[in-house]
Amino acid sequence: MIKNIAANFIGRFLSIFTNFLFIPIYIHYLGFESYSIISFTLVIASLMAVLDGGLTSTLSREFARTDNTFAEKIRIFKTLESTYFILIILCILFVFVFSGIIANNWLNLEGINPQKVSFFLKIISFDVGFQLLLRFYMGGLMGLEKQIKANLYQTGWGLFRNGFVILAILIVPSLEMFFVWQTISTIVFTILFGLSLRKELTGVFKFDFQFQIENIVLKNIWRFAGGMLLINLIASINTQMDKLIISKLLLIENLGYYTLAVSLAMGILVLVNPISAAVLPRFTALYSAGEKKRASNLFYKLNLIVAILVFSIMANMTFFAKDIIWIWTGKMDLAEHAYRLIPVIVFAYSMLSLQVIPYNIAIANGYTKLNNYMGIISLFVTFPGYWFATTIYGPIGAAYVFCTVQTITTFIYLYVILKKFTINRSIISTYIFQIIFPLLITLAVAFMFSFIPLWVSSNRFISLTWIGIAIICSFFAATIILVPNVELKRIKNFIKIN
Repeated sequence: MIKNIAANFIGRFLSIFTNFLFIPIYIHYLGFESYSIISFTLVIASLMAVLDGGLTSTLSREFARTDNTFAEKIRIFKTLESTYFILIILCILFVFVFSGIIANNWLNLEGINPQKVSFFLKIISFDVGFQLLLRFYMGGLMGLEKQIKANLYQTGWGLFRNGFVILAILIVPSLEMFFVWQTISTIVFTILFGLSLRKELTGVFKFDFQFQIENIVLKNIWRFAGGMLLINLIASINTQMDKLIISKLLLIENLGYYTLAVSLAMGILVLVNPISAAVLPRFTALYSAGEKKRASNLFYKLNLIVAILVFSIMANMTFFAKDIIWIWTGKMDLAEHAYRLIPVIVFAYSMLSLQVIPYNIAIANGYTKLNNYMGIISLFVTFPGYWFATTIYGPIGAAYVFCTVQTITTFIYLYVILKKFTINRSIISTYIFQIIFPLLITLAVAFMFSFIPLWVSSNRFISLTWIGIAIICSFFAATIILVPNVELKRIKNFIKIN
């Protein structure tokens, strides 16, 4: 499993690196307003991911289960793949039909023709549709614990889609070229992902799709898939509603500033996801085999390390917010507009990251009710909260609402999952030693570093190096205080054994 975690970390690191590298280039060649349009298309892509219906998680879970035969896994794959092709058609049609309404009646545009934005949305409908299928195939590879291969393909996709597009916009600096290139890249890599998954299943590198939906397969998985559908729907609304309301109530450039902050904060979640992707099959195997004690030990060992990692980055992003945006984009005017959003949004995503490992435990046990209940309840807070706060305070108001909801949700979610699926430990001590202490220690170290004068602050590279040193020191300080060396060795051995 440690190889899978390492492979996922490398893949996610490259994803973060390309995000940091390419977004400033998009802004430079296309302009910030164009980047704001790109930000809105990302919101559309996230909302359309609801059509996934939880089938990707279902495939990964069914492939990881030790009580499924090979023949059963093939039947499940063919049925879900056929269902996905239907979803792609629905996704494309939906965006086509509503693109004009979105461009003319929802977005507050300045200097951009709404008809052109409608055309952009039609182009990305194909990109979004095939992204669903690509992630479905990737989920299959993850379920088979082929993380190394999956990450190689994902890295290649990200490089071609988000990196080589720069060559295209250097020749033709337009959003049309940008979106066409990304769409073609996604279609090509979807085919490659599909071929690779088939090679793992059948031993033949051949795309032999046949439309096949078995009712018995759908009957066996519908409860879990239906629960995941509702989770995805609610989660998508909850995580994108702030951006939707900002795009509706404020000028489109405000969405750009907000998205810059979110892009930085997402780096924390992206770092946790490699661990999540690697341990979900392990949790599934342990719980399906009745190994609740081993699964509990794995959780408590990993969760502390995740908390230390998350808060080390969060704390330094908080105290070095303006410097980070300036280092990233090279534009102090963008830093002046966006840096106030960073501490609030980064803390919110830190809380969201702490839900990932407990969420894996819930999915490994096929338990989706809690996510649905909490998600539905939160909608009654977030929708009026976002609307009211954004109207009065602007983007920072939406950020505070999002942060408050995620913080409360994390403590409640962790309590319920630990009570239900792990060997009982004190919930209060878990909160203190695995959330409060890592948070306070990393904040203290980052605070001290923030008071040391950056005498080389005019140099972006050296300033970035200094912030990196601060993050590393925060991580090691918390690790040394909270995790004895003996325990670190046990964690390493435990992962190797499992």
